[in-house]
Amino acid sequence: MRKISVIMPCYNAAEYLQHSVESILQQTIGMKDIEIIMVDDASTDRGATLEIMMSYEKKYPENIMVIPLEQNMRQGGARNVGITYATGEYMIFCDADDCLAKVALERLYRVAVRHDADVVEFRAKNISDYDEITDEVRSGGQDYLIDIDTVDKRKEIIQLSMDNFSLGCLRKLYRTSLIQNNQLRFAEHLICEEPSFTLPVRFYEKRHYFLDEELYHYYLSPNSTMRSNWGERQWDNMQVWLILLQDLGQRGLLQQYYAEIESMFFDWCYRLSIAMMHQRGQLLTADGLELLKNTVLKVFPNVRENKYLADEKGQKLLKTFDLDYNGMDIHEMNRVIKEAMN
Repeated sequence: MRKISVIMPCYNAAEYLQHSVESILQQTIGMKDIEIIMVDDASTDRGATLEIMMSYEKKYPENIMVIPLEQNMRQGGARNVGITYATGEYMIFCDADDCLAKVALERLYRVAVRHDADVVEFRAKNISDYDEITDEVRSGGQDYLIDIDTVDKRKEIIQLSMDNFSLGCLRKLYRTSLIQNNQLRFAEHLICEEPSFTLPVRFYEKRHYFLDEELYHYYLSPNSTMRSNWGERQWDNMQVWLILLQDLGQRGLLQQYYAEIESMFFDWCYRLSIAMMHQRGQLLTADGLELLKNTVLKVFPNVRENKYLADEKGQKLLKTFDLDYNGMDIHEMNRVIKEAMN
């Protein structure tokens, strides 16, 4: 068994792919302990991305597997395919335009084994040019291990902020058996899909280690999904959370952790959907506000009574449910909502 499976979804990534793959090939852990699963998500660049992928598979047939998809499934679907093929003791996701620090996999695996961790979370650094990458690894020295051994402890973990317990799927090493045995998967054909995978992980992991080192390099591509105009995909985040809610219900987790999931749904479905629109310079319409509000109230009709939303921040945002926008122009409505979110 290999120590680590690296799963890389690729879509029209010919311009960046070499940097990402080379950063994995140069890992200090050694190639004998790595497998790289590259999934071409039906790229439309006339075979340029797939050609690069195939050239690496031909050069490293024992380590690299290329899986071309006939239909675009977006990153969630491509990662799901990679998960089914993973044979490493641990797995990690790496986007096709991002890079790993040379020592990343060695350090992560060593920490995971030493602490018997189900998940090892670590820090990342944003870069706008690949020349910014060096062998130096910045460390804050604030490592810690969390044992999730009681229901109350798990409730606390579910509610943790984004600072060290993000809902993103990158900059984490996962025990492969945890993912595969519990059939944890991403929502497919949608953007903003990551919480559909990472929140369920929080319900199943028992030992979570935070390694305070910058081992991942996010390349700030101007063409990335998160920095582009979403157009008709502006409601994908809402759809992801509805899919996630259904999954948690089928697993029996919604009933056990109702208040925690309710508050997260309000925060990550309602608040974040609005925030992401504002970040892209889009204005929320009255119809859009009504859609989001009714979506929350349909699945959580008593959300106003949630104990996690009893603070000033939660109450301010809940009041937007009762906003009388009749006669209010769209700019004024968005100004009021922004104030409630700050």
